[in-house]
Amino acid sequence: MLILAFMTRPKAFDRDLALTRALELFQAKGYEGTSIQDLLDAMGIGRQSLYDTFGGKEALYREALGRYIAEGPRSLLVALESPLPLRRAVCAVLEGVVAHLASPGCRPCFIAHAALDRARSDGWTAQCVRNGYQDYLSLWEQRFRRAQAEGDLGPHHDSRSLGLVFQSTIYGLQVSAMAGVARPDLEAVVRITLSILG
Repeated sequence: MLILAFMTRPKAFDRDLALTRALELFQAKGYEGTSIQDLLDAMGIGRQSLYDTFGGKEALYREALGRYIAEGPRSLLVALESPLPLRRAVCAVLEGVVAHLASPGCRPCFIAHAALDRARSDGWTAQCVRNGYQDYLSLWEQRFRRAQAEGDLGPHHDSRSLGLVFQSTIYGLQVSAMAGVARPDLEAVVRITLSILG
């Protein structure tokens, strides 16, 4: 019995679930808008567990953002790599973004939120935002190059420039939605952007 008393007790919470809840909270409220108490309530853990397991608020934010960037592009990758013709594939991506932004309780893209919320004051966050942007941009470039190889996009188009336009459109939609722009106006942005492809 004495030995059992000194054995290390297992953590009474699911670390991955706690991190997911912290990510969602930071994504919704930003770094400055999220208090330690907000995190404890959302994660369902005590203050000491937060520091022992994650190292504190800043370390937790960095881990959450890093995880989002590592996992975030997957849904975009699936849409862009579909067998659909280019215009329909791109339309599916942009319409999916608008539908997400218009859904109840929607949380904006964590990368876009971090760019506005913390990138200017924190070099680590700024680098993460740049990395995330480049990851998404590379997906667009690959899709446009593939479309050119398949004859679905004219050779006069520059794949990187097109990638910048469409990736910037996605971030613009995110920020516009945060500013309260209505869904019909977001859909108008999508229609005009798609017209670039002819």
